[in-house]
Amino acid sequence: MRLLEFPRYAGFAQSFPNTVPFSEDFGWVAYFSDPNDFDYVYYVTAHELAHQWWGHQITPNYTRGSNLISEALAEFSALILTERRYGKDNMKRFLKSELDNYLRGRSNESKKENVFINCNRAYQWYYKGSLILYGLRDLIGPEAMDSALYKFNQDFGLRQEPPFPGSSDLYNYLAEATPDSLMYYLDDTWNKITLYDNRAEEVTATKVAEGEYDITLNIRSQKLYADETGRESDAEYEADYIDIGIFAEDDTDENGRTRVNPLYIQKHKIKPGQSTITVRVKGEPAKAGIDPYNKLIDRIPDDNTVTVEIE
Repeated sequence: MRLLEFPRYAGFAQSFPNTVPFSEDFGWVAYFSDPNDFDYVYYVTAHELAHQWWGHQITPNYTRGSNLISEALAEFSALILTERRYGKDNMKRFLKSELDNYLRGRSNESKKENVFINCNRAYQWYYKGSLILYGLRDLIGPEAMDSALYKFNQDFGLRQEPPFPGSSDLYNYLAEATPDSLMYYLDDTWNKITLYDNRAEEVTATKVAEGEYDITLNIRSQKLYADETGRESDAEYEADYIDIGIFAEDDTDENGRTRVNPLYIQKHKIKPGQSTITVRVKGEPAKAGIDPYNKLIDRIPDDNTVTVEIE
């Protein structure tokens, strides 16, 4: 691989076969003095290298939505490499960055927002795409996700004659790897515009033994569907699988970087409306809530977790 510098008349990176040009002012002058600074050079390089597969080996066709094969899969791949570098429990800031970029993009939409399978906007290809693919992997597991993408690449990679794949082809490979009980997620994310209103209202802890606590979480959850103009309505559904998380105080790792310390992360089947959940953890809790890593598209993610009140 060659990483090339070009003058700062533009500021971007791009992927060509075995070659990734970076603008002079995009990466080459990066300075990460704070251990908590996000190494965007690593992230962008990972995205561009991923294009060696998504876009170069698999060439999308010219139907609406097909560009997500190139961009959403490359951005998703960058997220996975970032997870390996920083750790799964430190992914919130990266997922929230993708979420903020998607929400900012849809808030500035001048015409209409298509469903993801027919998307035609960059804020959908990159940011929504990476979120929903990361969320699907989290639900069905890395092995099932990798198997689906491997098979997709085997069937369409390095093809020189049509048919070339579109968004519906990728969807079918992912659907084949998704259990019936989780197909609601694929339908919500690809065929509908789905939002969540998740929030933690109160979390209390009772000490039951030395270093052991019973945690009671009062949470509220509601899934919403939006039309292309942004008009929303409450979804009718029984329950969705959503993370419940309880955390000790953050500390720093050996590199001086802030480290998240989960005491409990499990998916619960959360019904719409108010719910009360009680779990026992080892370790003193500091904060807790619902979807704490922001894997779901929630317009107000900051209220997902609250400080734990120790009684």
